Amino acid sequence: MEYRYNFRNLDSRLWILAVVRFIRAFGRGSTFIFLPLVFISVYHMSFLLAGLLLGLATILMSSVQYFSGQWTDRIGRRAILVYSQIPGIFAYLALFFAVAYPVSAIFAIVSWYATIVINAVQYPAVQAAVADITSVEDRLSGFTLIRLTANLGIAVGPLVGAYLAGYGLQYIFLIASFVTMVEVIMLYRLMNETYVPPPSGSKIGKKLKEVYRGDRFFLLFIITGILLGFFTRQRGTSLTVYTVVLQNLPFLYLGYIWALNGFLVVVLQLPALRAMTKWGNPMMWRGIGAIFYALSFVVLSFVPTLGILLLSMTISTVGEDFVSPTTQTIVTTIAPDHLKGSYIGIYNLFISLGSFTGALVGLWLLYILRGFSSIYWNYIALGTLAVALMFILLTGAYKKRFSELEVKEVKISASG
Repeated sequence: MEYRYNFRNLDSRLWILAVVRFIRAFGRGSTFIFLPLVFISVYHMSFLLAGLLLGLATILMSSVQYFSGQWTDRIGRRAILVYSQIPGIFAYLALFFAVAYPVSAIFAIVSWYATIVINAVQYPAVQAAVADITSVEDRLSGFTLIRLTANLGIAVGPLVGAYLAGYGLQYIFLIASFVTMVEVIMLYRLMNETYVPPPSGSKIGKKLKEVYRGDRFFLLFIITGILLGFFTRQRGTSLTVYTVVLQNLPFLYLGYIWALNGFLVVVLQLPALRAMTKWGNPMMWRGIGAIFYALSFVVLSFVPTLGILLLSMTISTVGEDFVSPTTQTIVTTIAPDHLKGSYIGIYNLFISLGSFTGALVGLWLLYILRGFSSIYWNYIALGTLAVALMFILLTGAYKKRFSELEVKEVKISASG
């Protein structure tokens, strides 16, 4: 059994999810990119406090995903996909007012945290739904399709957001509110259920202790994921603050580099998928992707210009093309069918530790080394390279796990 390149015979519900992810990324992508500037530039918070708030948001998001992953295994995917996003319309609208009329930092923080919770509730249901309606062989293609359409939105959304930021950062959140409403309507009218839970008496959900005792490979994958999350977080929060606050470069530069990111994903993701389905396995390609991330951080150690930023983003996007689709592919492949949402939730819960410390320590270290930026980015590059080697060392263990799954499916087919 091997992963294969296939888009022609994918379930129609997967295409619906793909279109919705495009709309979502177009409208909401800018909010994540420009949010640090709201705290630092609008509310005049310190780097350390902004990093703490961003890190805590990651912990909150993943904690919610842990429980949401179990909920989607209990009640199905559609209800969570649709109804969890209705409050988001009002939460983003609240952020619009919080930025337009910056009276209370507490109101801005609470409104933003509300959007974090709302997004987190839906995430495991999306990933589990993709796994529900794709075979193991087509799963890498399925997650690649979702990623392609989302990044098509990222190619346009941040550029629009950067343009709007010139008139006021608040308009970014107004657009997000409107797009969320469109997303809810589309999912309600077009999306059918992808998973019917077992009878209520069945044991559903997987506790952390059970994972620790029963799935050592998953634990090793989580540990490397935590470290990767720490270093790749610098590509988001730290890069935003470094570009606009420390280097005093224009808002539009952020729009340009993230638009380039989305465009390159659309152009390069399919060739990357062909490579991943012809040779190697997802774990090995994660290691290769992490090497590209490390190289992109080395580039940032040079004098920052638009050209340097664009070159760094180009290299890191190649790495992203290998890393991002393989995450959900690996997790949902090793998870039992009735525990896909739970495994996704558990993985994201632990990965949040890396993102949390990445936001907090990253901004703190960036501030300490603000006069020696090249040292900062080279430290991040070395750490990322070490994580790449860890993924490559896990390649053999993943091959063994995948072979065991193949034998199991053959036995099930024979007994049926």
